Amino acid sequence: MLPASIDTLIVGAGLAGLSTALHLDGPAVIVEAADKVGGKAHSEVIDGFTFDVTGHWLHLRDEGIRKQVFALLGDDAFHRIERISRIWSNGVYTEYPFQANTYGLPPEVVKACVMGAIEADRRRPAEVRPEDEPVNFADWIRFYFGEGIAQAFMIPYNAKLWGVPATEITSRWCQRFVPKPRLEDIVAGAVGCNARGMGYNASFLYPKQGGIQVLADALARAVGHDRIFLGRRLVGVDLAGRVARFADGAQIRFRRLVNTMPLPDFVRLCADAPADVREAAGRLRATQVTYYNMGIRGPLGVPDHWIYVPEAEWPMYRVGSFSNAVPEMAPPGCSSLYVELSDRDTPPEALIPKVTEGLVAMGLIDDPARVLFTEIRRIPCAYVIYDFAYHGSRGAVHTWLEGRDALSIGRYGDWNYSSMEDALIDGRRAAERLAQAGRVLPVSALEVAR
Repeated sequence: MLPASIDTLIVGAGLAGLSTALHLDGPAVIVEAADKVGGKAHSEVIDGFTFDVTGHWLHLRDEGIRKQVFALLGDDAFHRIERISRIWSNGVYTEYPFQANTYGLPPEVVKACVMGAIEADRRRPAEVRPEDEPVNFADWIRFYFGEGIAQAFMIPYNAKLWGVPATEITSRWCQRFVPKPRLEDIVAGAVGCNARGMGYNASFLYPKQGGIQVLADALARAVGHDRIFLGRRLVGVDLAGRVARFADGAQIRFRRLVNTMPLPDFVRLCADAPADVREAAGRLRATQVTYYNMGIRGPLGVPDHWIYVPEAEWPMYRVGSFSNAVPEMAPPGCSSLYVELSDRDTPPEALIPKVTEGLVAMGLIDDPARVLFTEIRRIPCAYVIYDFAYHGSRGAVHTWLEGRDALSIGRYGDWNYSSMEDALIDGRRAAERLAQAGRVLPVSALEVAR
């Protein structure tokens, strides 16, 4: 039964919420609207195939988080995988990242990419401070890579991914996630001399069995299932009165609150949020993603873990395969695909023939009849859009929340572009901040204060 009061209420049983509870000393409970833990880091089984919510490859670079995950699951629970990822454009495959691997493209495309990179290098100062970089993402792309690479891949691909033109996006999100090869790397990549492994995701870990769900389940066991309340949809929060209300009529009093649900959605539930904070939250944008989970009879024709598709002809921007990385994700003799759609206007059912045509053209399958099933899934809030209202609006919301002893963390609670490991770090950091902010009150004190 949900307690009447608690010191710390955590909204959301995704990785950030679970990590907060795991690191936090003192009374705390997690409330979750869904019927399972994990948030976006969950898995489902369809006819013996295991699917995540698109690609959920794990990078553990923080030593403390790495040790914790291995302590929960054992380091032998994971495959260690070297990335196989390419770009499919102009009817050919090139290595990832595109900007350092144009070898194999039509000669005129390679020439445009190399000459554009040379011109950009000549114009760019020898030393560039982050604050001196172009703030417009389209300009940032041209500043570092030149017009050829911008037009051949970077601008069209990012428009498909984000659902808005690169001119509407600030460049301040991308320093970590977009590799910036040197001119010599770009030239080497044009003649096929670059080694693989560039970028933050050159290698990754993945559970041997059960999909990424096993990570969330392990965290939940460590937190204690008696502290996690599933199927509890939050419908209202009074931060001044320290009360949260749920769809089933229950309510709980709290002293501190940690939110991990999407930041604009949470603000809409806050009864005492002033008009300027609501307006700021209303300016925060995210793109929706519709994707397919596809079961395939037989092996795939290429070994890639994921493939980028920049050209406007095709209604998808990325195609990935869990089974290419971990064969156990599909039944024996079968393979699996997830296909992320960039066409957000056409009904997804109507796009299946064109997507299947693309899978054949890409060499993933040789016959549409090999597709055993196509299940449509949607992510209403997938990628936070770093537009030019982003920083001011997000900052205003966080300032108001923190002034009321409420933290909002994780990819969607904090409203950022980040990894699963970042969510785990956010939870640890939130617990540390709460510990530093003051002594945890026992529940009995809360009852007296009420």
